[in-house]
Amino acid sequence: MAKTAAPQRDGVTVVIPAHNVAAQLEKALPAWGQLLGTLNRPFQILVVNDGSTDETAAVLQKLAGKVQHFRALAHDTRRGFGACLRTALAETTQPLFLYTGTDAQYTPSDVRPMLERVELRDEIFGKQPDLISGARAGSPRPAVMKWLGGTWKLFWRVFAGLPMNDAPPWYGWGEWWYRTRVGWVFGVPLADINSAFKLYRTTFLKRFPIQSDGDFVHAELVAKATFLTSIMDEVPLTPKSEPHPPLGPVSADRAKVFRNPEFAFPPEPQPSPPEPPAQPEPALDAGSTVPTP
Repeated sequence: MAKTAAPQRDGVTVVIPAHNVAAQLEKALPAWGQLLGTLNRPFQILVVNDGSTDETAAVLQKLAGKVQHFRALAHDTRRGFGACLRTALAETTQPLFLYTGTDAQYTPSDVRPMLERVELRDEIFGKQPDLISGARAGSPRPAVMKWLGGTWKLFWRVFAGLPMNDAPPWYGWGEWWYRTRVGWVFGVPLADINSAFKLYRTTFLKRFPIQSDGDFVHAELVAKATFLTSIMDEVPLTPKSEPHPPLGPVSADRAKVFRNPEFAFPPEPQPSPPEPPAQPEPALDAGSTVPTP
């Protein structure tokens, strides 16, 4: 009996925005190339050099011939995480789009369960997810938050008979307050909004403009997915003890998205129809006269 060929799995583009991270890229980029080569699916790696002033450009040039399906893109000046995603999205060739940072919180192998999850179909709607987000783990929760969380769960269990889910991972007071505000205003349902390890369907990202230039892009994309009733899920990443990097400026992008959210590209201007050629006046036959009124 002849063996049937395995079905073709959706390819993935891995996007890495990079600003002055030469040392991290020298380790992370070969690791991504090695991991993606074992997934039995097409892949592409795009690194966007976001106006780096260190040895990032030299490292990328050195690795260009060593990492399969890798391509470097560049900005002349630093433009931000969201701008890097716009640049990469215009060059992607695969139906899945994963972006990741070079921070120590992210491990290439964590993409495996995300790729498996994005291929599952919802039992009710029969749709596949547009977004799978990785939630960082490993940071210890302050004692006061443990006490408050336990008291809250006990109250609802005793007085209402309702079991409560475990509290989301702890990322610090600043991120807790940021997550609370973004949840109230933009309806973002994720526990780790600012995770730079998210997997999207490329067709979904190309439905609307990415308005944020900086780090608010993590919340913007999830907020738009929520508004468009996309199916999404959140999976835990490998626990890490390293501190989370601070979030960059978000106020300008947040105000722009809040005041004028864009959910579609403006229609392209249609060219004006050519003017009809002028009709020549009829010639007079010899001997004829022009009629007078």
